[in-house]
Amino acid sequence: MNKRTVSSLATSTETPGPPLSRLPDFVKVEKNLASLGFFTPSSKRIKQTRSKTVTFHRLVDGQRVTVAATIVPGAIYGLPITADQDKFLALQKIIADMRREKGKVVNPVAFSSAQLLSLLGKCRDSGKNYKEVSEWLDVMAATTIVSEGVVYMAGRKRWLKDRFHVFDRAVGAGQELEPGRVADRNFIWLSEWQLENINNNYLLPVDFEAYRQLKNHIAKALVPLLQIWLYASREKGSFDKRYDELCQILNIGQFKPPSRIRQQLEPSLGELVAHGYLARWDLQKTADGTSFKVAFFHGPKFYRDRRHRLEAAEAALLVEDDPGLDAPEPGHSTPHAPDTHSLVGELTRRGIVEVVARRLLRQLSPNQHIQDQLEWGDYVINQDPARFRNPAGFYVSLLRENVEPPETFGTPSRRRAQAESAENERQAAEQRAQLEYEYADYRRRTVAAYVRSELDPADYEKRVGEKRRTLMKKHPQAAQWTPEQLSLYAEAHIRLDLCAEISLLTLDQFAAERSARGTA
Repeated sequence: MNKRTVSSLATSTETPGPPLSRLPDFVKVEKNLASLGFFTPSSKRIKQTRSKTVTFHRLVDGQRVTVAATIVPGAIYGLPITADQDKFLALQKIIADMRREKGKVVNPVAFSSAQLLSLLGKCRDSGKNYKEVSEWLDVMAATTIVSEGVVYMAGRKRWLKDRFHVFDRAVGAGQELEPGRVADRNFIWLSEWQLENINNNYLLPVDFEAYRQLKNHIAKALVPLLQIWLYASREKGSFDKRYDELCQILNIGQFKPPSRIRQQLEPSLGELVAHGYLARWDLQKTADGTSFKVAFFHGPKFYRDRRHRLEAAEAALLVEDDPGLDAPEPGHSTPHAPDTHSLVGELTRRGIVEVVARRLLRQLSPNQHIQDQLEWGDYVINQDPARFRNPAGFYVSLLRENVEPPETFGTPSRRRAQAESAENERQAAEQRAQLEYEYADYRRRTVAAYVRSELDPADYEKRVGEKRRTLMKKHPQAAQWTPEQLSLYAEAHIRLDLCAEISLLTLDQFAAERSARGTA
């Protein structure tokens, strides 16, 4: 697969034709907190509850064992609630930037309240909002997790029985950071298990922007849980959870009449259906007929998000090793290196997948005027946004082809010249980008159809398992990948292998066929 094809593959939409949809803004959340019901769905502080215990069942050496986690709130603040989860997810974006820039996360993590509020889309001129951030710091530092074999340490590869905090220490802006020094920002010290798991990539992807659009507190609490449950049941297409266990995790009351249970759950699960997290849900009797279970059916968003991550994995296969993403290729100088981080931000902000953005920057001419070209692209697109089916691909084409803006760009005469030249520039770059975009989609759909119609599901899963084992042996860093990441890379490798096994048109053949269809 050539570089053009993979770049367009990583930025394409589900079907050819419509405008490029928003790429998910995935926030990586530490898995333990996502799975043990640390945050309780509520709009108000829950101060009367002394503790919240959640039990789980896990297979250990083939035996089904029961483990438990108890959330012990601070006496003043009560249990962590939905608003605390909102801020915690926003913090993960800050932590992800730190990890990307420095290679690992170290204590303390510093950030301003204004930065956190901006990520949450909240007013930065409201004293009430700043007070809520300060209270959130207190809640996260005061709450204790008592783990009876629930908290997993990814570095040590074992489940622990111990007592933990999420923040070992939190110092708000204006408080004394150390003798004689007042903190100019917020400083937090993540607990040892948080640091270990974050740096070992024991993380769960959550679409932060989609999460922010949810209004129902229970719906928000279920988002990270669904990421785990739906992935675990991806082959089946649905996941069953006992109603009593669901109520325990969410800390909500239990009802016996099925009509009352449906009335209780419909607002939150209905919102998740409306946003595509679920296709539908159903209330069913348990096998023994003594209770109820809730069946969650995988929604289009699950498959769409998984496809985005699979495409990113396919794009990443062109990069030699993840730790070397920022390293220049042999014999290639990289004058952009000091500003790589900001340039990557400029590219991802325009819809280009990060791994593709980093590799693209490594391939550009040493003296290329990247920022000018991006601004020129902004101008051209803004002239007629509806005509751009794949804006991200258009930017990639501008940079790859090193298209220089007209000499008069930015002056009154340049504006007049733009009106005459923009259309030709737009058509050339957009047509190329659209061709690559449609060709990538053709390859993906053809391979997917081949997998569905020609490969036995059991054989395909066996092939994925073999590829997973091969990757574990071949790549030392694979030990740090999550099971989902490992499966995504395995499937990406297999699909690339299949491209060579089945009869696919070349890019030129595809272009000729498309042209013939257009003139027929």
